Amino acid sequence: MQAKILCVEDDPGILTLQVKVLQRLGYETLVARNGLEAYELILRERPDAVVLDVMLPGCDGFTLTDKIRRNETVKSTPVAFVSAKSDLGDFRQGFRCGAQIYLAKPFTSTALQTAVESLLQQAKTRPPVTGKKSAAPQRKKRFKF
Repeated sequence: MQAKILCVEDDPGILTLQVKVLQRLGYETLVARNGLEAYELILRERPDAVVLDVMLPGCDGFTLTDKIRRNETVKSTPVAFVSAKSDLGDFRQGFRCGAQIYLAKPFTSTALQTAVESLLQQAKTRPPVTGKKSAAPQRKKRFKF
């Protein structure tokens, strides 16, 4: 079964590029041009991963990712940002709201491919969302350097 990737982008040229690259790699693609449309698609279609811009009409990418993370049925959906907003503060905000990857525009098709493959690999290692919170708290691994 091919993975389903939602591309959320308001720039038609970039959206077309993303879709062409991902379809050429064998992925099924869904498209949304704003955050509200994207959220509806996420709830209805349950994509395997979401690739989205930060600056979107209606609902920006940071807000959309926060909404995804707060919804029990879709909160484990992997998210990658692809954005022209590329200063350190933007990267931090992207990761803080729950994105796994942040690509700065302009990006290469190889970078997009690698990002999507990484998202899908991460999705395989995450436990499925059941809608119920675990009774036992999860312990975070700590690394010493």
